[in-house]
Amino acid sequence: MYCIDKERIRVQCALCKEKKCYTGQNCTKLSIADVEAVYDEQDMRLTIAAAAIEGRHYMQLSRLEESVKFAQELGCKTIGVAFCIGLANEAKYIVKYFQKFFTVHSVCCKVCGIDKQRFGLEQIQADRFEAMCNPAIQAKILNDAGTELNFTVGLCVGHDMIFNRHSAAPVSALVAKDRLLSHNPLGAIYAGYWRNKRLGLAD
Repeated sequence: MYCIDKERIRVQCALCKEKKCYTGQNCTKLSIADVEAVYDEQDMRLTIAAAAIEGRHYMQLSRLEESVKFAQELGCKTIGVAFCIGLANEAKYIVKYFQKFFTVHSVCCKVCGIDKQRFGLEQIQADRFEAMCNPAIQAKILNDAGTELNFTVGLCVGHDMIFNRHSAAPVSALVAKDRLLSHNPLGAIYAGYWRNKRLGLAD
């Protein structure tokens, strides 16, 4: 649902009760030609591959398995994994699985071991050494390795954005970090206590 507000358009699809776009209604002012003009050759390659995986394996595979099928559909040989040090053990198993199918390069968020104080960054504990997260360099290292797709595993909010900005290859988030909810951000929505009491989102 597009809501016109004088000089700008506010998009509120999440609050739309009908979602008639699912059955073909176009409630925007964009024509099919407008849409086609946005999708370049790389977008179409990704779109075709994504539709193929959805069509062939709908509700049959985990996201980890889907990621492998997607990369294979694109013909990728080399992929990258940018992971948070807090999920190093999980990243180990993810990389081992990916290595069954691809050449894999993996980079830890603390790569280069740079002191947060060098950049004047706030620390968790001020009286100890803390290495900064380094997502731009994670991306650079994977770029230099020639990865064709990159997957993030638990990068912090903000650090994931930096990584995505610097990555030469398309990026998919395999794991979204949520330390409090076992890396399941939707737990805050699915659990009534969190949704109603913590977030103030009554039904």
